[in-house]
Amino acid sequence: MSDDDTIPLYALVFDFDGVVLDSATLKRQAFADVYRQAPESQYRAVVAYLSRRGGQPREVKFRHIEEHILGKPASNARIQALCQQFKASVEERLLAAPPIPGALEFLSGWHNQRPQYLLSATPEQELKAIVAQRQLALYFKEVVGAPPDKATGLRNLLTRHQLAAKATVMIGDSYNDYRAARSNGTLFVGVTANPAQSPFPNDVVTIKDLCTLVQALNLL
Repeated sequence: MSDDDTIPLYALVFDFDGVVLDSATLKRQAFADVYRQAPESQYRAVVAYLSRRGGQPREVKFRHIEEHILGKPASNARIQALCQQFKASVEERLLAAPPIPGALEFLSGWHNQRPQYLLSATPEQELKAIVAQRQLALYFKEVVGAPPDKATGLRNLLTRHQLAAKATVMIGDSYNDYRAARSNGTLFVGVTANPAQSPFPNDVVTIKDLCTLVQALNLL
């Protein structure tokens, strides 16, 4: 076999939004829409914050926005109300979001040959429901959502499945994904639709979509 049709014996851990489904942008917009009635300067600050904070639990994002951008105390009740508002606005859109190019082909083609896992900052119950409705569950040995945070989730995954960090690859689209991989000693492939605005260091192997994931894995 050539490098074009085989990959090393890696365990593969996929982020969800922006890696499997083309849903990262619509989620950012749903977050921003919660604050559409805020003063324009605050709304722009919210959009800027969300553009660089992928891969974090929504509670963390809402608390930062409320306390550091809007400058007001955020009770747990307020954060949970915002999370429910966000969930209601994004649920239907997620079910219709298209897959990232190459994602379904890779997942279906390799799930019987390499162990594949899903790790997301989406609340786990919601994540599993979306994965089931999109008929993706059969491709993953385990689907893991929040809590905990991404780095802890990856560490727990490595322990549960007795995976060697150096033989495990995290595939993600945010700096938070990269940081989780680095903190756990795993390999990493970054997915960035616009390489000119990549959130990753220059030495990270990146791809625009999953059509070239096989080639990227052979570069690690």
